[in-house]
Amino acid sequence: MEQVVDTVIIGGGPAGIAAAIRLQKGGVSNLVLEKKSFPREKTCAGMMTEKTVKILAKLLDLEADALPKDIFCNVTDTVELYHRQTMLTRSTVAKPFRKVMRFDFDNFMATQYKNMGGNLLENTCCASLDLPGNKMMLSNGDTVVFRHLIVADGVLSNMRELLGYQKPKLGFCVETHIPKEKLPGCDVERIYFGIVPKGYTWVFPSGDKICIGLGGVYQKGTPYEQLLKDFLARLGIDAKECTLKGAFMPFGSPVKQNRGPDNAILIGDAGGFIDPITGEGLYFAFVSGMAAADVILNDPQKIRPAFLKQIEPFARTIRQGNWLQGFFYSAVVQKMFIKMISGKNGFVRFYSDHQLSEYNYPYAQMMKLCRDYKKGKKRK
Repeated sequence: MEQVVDTVIIGGGPAGIAAAIRLQKGGVSNLVLEKKSFPREKTCAGMMTEKTVKILAKLLDLEADALPKDIFCNVTDTVELYHRQTMLTRSTVAKPFRKVMRFDFDNFMATQYKNMGGNLLENTCCASLDLPGNKMMLSNGDTVVFRHLIVADGVLSNMRELLGYQKPKLGFCVETHIPKEKLPGCDVERIYFGIVPKGYTWVFPSGDKICIGLGGVYQKGTPYEQLLKDFLARLGIDAKECTLKGAFMPFGSPVKQNRGPDNAILIGDAGGFIDPITGEGLYFAFVSGMAAADVILNDPQKIRPAFLKQIEPFARTIRQGNWLQGFFYSAVVQKMFIKMISGKNGFVRFYSDHQLSEYNYPYAQMMKLCRDYKKGKKRK
């Protein structure tokens, strides 16, 4: 069977579905190919900051406080920072952190799309691609003729290679979920430095479970799984009773899409859209997916150049963060940071509310953030 659609989207994760929802609302025919079936597992801590909640609400044409409450498994307004086992700060923030379980959340997003009449083919992928002819053969034997192609098949994207782009710098994370009763009293966000090189470790409450994991810039030979097992042991948790899952993620600058076919776009993890300091990816999944759909709706002749122009402010944030990452995770700076941040509860609160939750400051202006915090402190 042959289908004809305006846009094919490879990948049914948050980035791909965000693009698909936007196109569906705009009346542009589209098809989403997802190699697995929903609901499916996804290794991800599931953190949603304020900016992410806002853009999700925008995508769904809702006010932020009108989002279905059951999509969030946890809401926390307290964050603790540690160096290994020593607490450095404990701060109550004005803009809380929300958590989602990706197993449920991705299924929720896919259901939203299907309820709009969206065309989602699960357990289906692209078997072969004739890009000059705008045709692809699917794994189910069907043929699809398309005008535009959006690639959202993850950090290890096969389609990205077919389009001639290099993969982004990789990060790696490994995590597990344990019942809450195994770590009583853990009802706040905890971030640990000094456990994993060029990264951090987290303990996040997630509904009736606790998500414990670590991640950072991928370094071949680093025993990530063993590091997490050792960390679990220090928390008094038997790693043998835990299921550990690992995954690669982008952890650098966005993929350079300055050359390539004008009718194809990389978004989400496939395009390297992730915060290289925090590893936050859901925000950039929604941003890049919506931007891809918008250029198809508004400037459909050469979508790649139009997309790069629209996404540039967000790409700049990631590039600046990538530079800062190399500086921040150096041994000397980490030592200085641990000493400087100890006891600075107010600064962590200010940083969380203004940068982590909202991106009010470009990463290139961290000194201005520090000065503004000091000015505000003096005024009080």
